[in-house]
Amino acid sequence: MSKKKSKSFAPQNNGGGGAVGDINVTPLIDIVLVLLIIYMVVTPVMTSQMDINLPEKTETVPEDNVPKEQLLVATCEDGSYAFNRKPMALSDLQDLLRKKIIKKRAAGEKAVIFVDSHPEATYPQVVKLMDTVRDSGKQANTSVKIGLASLKKQDDFIACTPPEPKAPVATEEASQEG
Repeated sequence: MSKKKSKSFAPQNNGGGGAVGDINVTPLIDIVLVLLIIYMVVTPVMTSQMDINLPEKTETVPEDNVPKEQLLVATCEDGSYAFNRKPMALSDLQDLLRKKIIKKRAAGEKAVIFVDSHPEATYPQVVKLMDTVRDSGKQANTSVKIGLASLKKQDDFIACTPPEPKAPVATEEASQEG
């Protein structure tokens, strides 16, 4: 009769090898796959978040208390920029903002610059404009508050259209001459 070898962990008397151990990798593969799935689900959520500080409370200023000269800069649809509805190059805009900020600071007012953008403007264009506003404040040696204009539909966006010319006001002298 033939003798069958049996595998056991006990040393064999016939001088054969010692303990035989097989590693079961199935639980390890299960854990690695679960971790991979968790990583794949969490990664897109983490990359699409952006840290910003939103105001807790917004103020509505009555029209009587609105400052006479507001500073509004805008990114237009074609990639150009505007200051108070007047088209302007970005370098000229920075110089003008710096002068306006210094003037407001000398008058004891806070420099608040509102940033608006066309709904079709690209994100890098808007960021470039905000960086320009911040840099103009640094050049004026003061901090600048940036106010973001509310999102608008394409038809409601007028920050890049030139203001309509005002009709001349008739004075008493002009009416007496005619």
